[in-house]
Amino acid sequence: MTQITPNQFGSDVQTIDSLYSLLSDIRSAQYILDLGNIAFLKPMGIMALVLSARHIAEKSGYPIRLISLDRKLLAYLERVNLFQVANKWIELDSELPEQKWERNPQTPNLLELTPITNAVDVASVMERAELIFSRWLQLPNLGSLLKVISELCSNIYQHSGDPHGFILIQRYQYISRSEVDVIVAVGDMGKGIRPSLADRHPELSGEPLGYIRAALQGSTSRHSGRGGLGLRTVEETVVKEGGYVWLRSETAAVRSHGPNRHYLFTDLAPVPGTQVVVEFRASLKD
Repeated sequence: MTQITPNQFGSDVQTIDSLYSLLSDIRSAQYILDLGNIAFLKPMGIMALVLSARHIAEKSGYPIRLISLDRKLLAYLERVNLFQVANKWIELDSELPEQKWERNPQTPNLLELTPITNAVDVASVMERAELIFSRWLQLPNLGSLLKVISELCSNIYQHSGDPHGFILIQRYQYISRSEVDVIVAVGDMGKGIRPSLADRHPELSGEPLGYIRAALQGSTSRHSGRGGLGLRTVEETVVKEGGYVWLRSETAAVRSHGPNRHYLFTDLAPVPGTQVVVEFRASLKD
């Protein structure tokens, strides 16, 4: 079964649903994904690709086959560890390029696609995240932001029921406007926000969107005082630094540019688990 992806797939958080729509009716057959139209993938697109490939492979019994990849895109996906992480769920129609991107384990530009399975994984992620954010963004509340990322990752193995979710961080520099974007994508295929919170918060709406909005508003704070998924802190940082938060679970999503600027999405393709994208946009450091 060959599926051709549109060229804009993965260019922003909304276009990833063109891939997630494949997950609604999976048959016992090998799925072939033609990426010939794709020039580049941002973190949200890579996260959608690895989550979808895993879900399709586990349901169909066959790894998803990627064909017609641009050589530069193929080299980039190899650099971010997609094929190493997803070797059980993805196969290629060509060999990986001999000319590979330079690998620097301490680069401040990239945290490769990283599985999250336990507290050790989270600790390793936090070291790299601090390097990236402290190098490129002028964030006065860096400590709070790092705690939020830690909580998002910890939630995967502590609450989602998914044995391995993922995180990816990428920095983009725009010299012409003296700005830098840092994008964080976190995702799992676990139980999702609604089942995770329903038992503890029976007062919330029965629809997925109600639980997502509650998580963003901080009304799911734990008894310890910590703010649920920590996304309220991210929202406050987005207001100060610029950017957005995208929170997707089941059939709904919210794109937030701050507590008073929410864009709501319903009737999306049903996807298990929780997917979060955070983009920060700020001036380059002097």
